[in-house]
Amino acid sequence: MFEYLKGKVAYKKPDYLAIDVNGVGYKVDISLRTFDQVAIGDDVTFYIYNYIKEDTYKLVGFLDERERLVFDLLLKVKGIGITLALSVMSTFDIDTIRDLVSNDDYKNLKKVPKMGEKKAQQFILDIKGKLKILDKLTTRDQNEKVGNYLEIEEELYDALEGLGYSKKEIGSFVTREELKEFTTIEEAVKTVLRKINK
Repeated sequence: MFEYLKGKVAYKKPDYLAIDVNGVGYKVDISLRTFDQVAIGDDVTFYIYNYIKEDTYKLVGFLDERERLVFDLLLKVKGIGITLALSVMSTFDIDTIRDLVSNDDYKNLKKVPKMGEKKAQQFILDIKGKLKILDKLTTRDQNEKVGNYLEIEEELYDALEGLGYSKKEIGSFVTREELKEFTTIEEAVKTVLRKINK
């Protein structure tokens, strides 16, 4: 059983790719969202779902461990196999899946190829009881973003105060909304210094 595979993308197709791990190529099934996120030659870590049946053994890979957990939830829905589960994850992200289920929105769920009305309704019925898991997943992601934003804000204020600016002055240079858009402290400092020097 594989927990994860770490290596280089040797080649890729819309439904699978090959990861070269120390000279051994592993075929890994993926969603279209994953296909769009990786390029040939990328160093990647894939969290692996081991799909084992009597006559089938497939490795299904996800860049995010939360996606693997959602995939496992989808496979527990009556009438949904590996192909349809990957189609769902190719069509919607985790947040959207949660929203569709919580709003009983089977009509938009039918946008998934081969997802008929009855299957969409069954999907919502089966997943609804597991909404708390999806909520925890999305909340954790939001908490990570908030934590990152607060860390950047603190470091930015420290850096500019070290240059002699007061908290009030710094507050006039950058808004909270702008702070939430920064991904690194370097980006934040450069942006604010450009404003100051205008």
